[in-house]
Amino acid sequence: MSNLSFAPGETNVHSEKFSPSVIMFWLKTEIASTNMRIVSKSPNTLLGLIPLGYRDAAFPLSNVSSVGVEVKFSMKRAIFGLILLFISFALLDNFFGWVLLLISVSMLLNSISASLKIQNNGGAVTELRVSILEKSKLEQLRDDINSRLFADHAGIRHQETMDVGRASLLNQQAQIDLQQRNGGSSQGNYPTQPPQAPTR
Repeated sequence: MSNLSFAPGETNVHSEKFSPSVIMFWLKTEIASTNMRIVSKSPNTLLGLIPLGYRDAAFPLSNVSSVGVEVKFSMKRAIFGLILLFISFALLDNFFGWVLLLISVSMLLNSISASLKIQNNGGAVTELRVSILEKSKLEQLRDDINSRLFADHAGIRHQETMDVGRASLLNQQAQIDLQQRNGGSSQGNYPTQPPQAPTR
């Protein structure tokens, strides 16, 4: 069952759930596309391990220019994970050392991630990061969204062409009506009595 809310009139819903972390597999990021927009709901985490609420977002298809998938390696996350790993080895004789070990392993495993990148018409990019293990499923969702974007943009271009054509026809009709009215009034101004010959 989807945790996302959809507006009246939204149809053809394609929804997928992803794990945002390799370790926290029970947490889920949900991304859905409809005939009108892209919606998402993802958990917030501290150090990729401690859940702290969630964030949601909505992107109207008319404002989205492109959607892509990026796989990247976070050097900062990997280095920080290695430092915590070495520290945790020295503290394994107490509970705090095991906590550090868990956090370091989580950071190392999540140093490689896949992201769905949504770019709007203004050039701003929003990233929705998921586990690298679900890259193929994310790519399938990307392809589905791009097919919707192509159809939506093609429909917008068709509607714009129709609107321009309709406006041109209305303008031509208005000019014809104006010419007919001016022509009729000009004919009505002609004198009805023939001119009389000058008297001598």
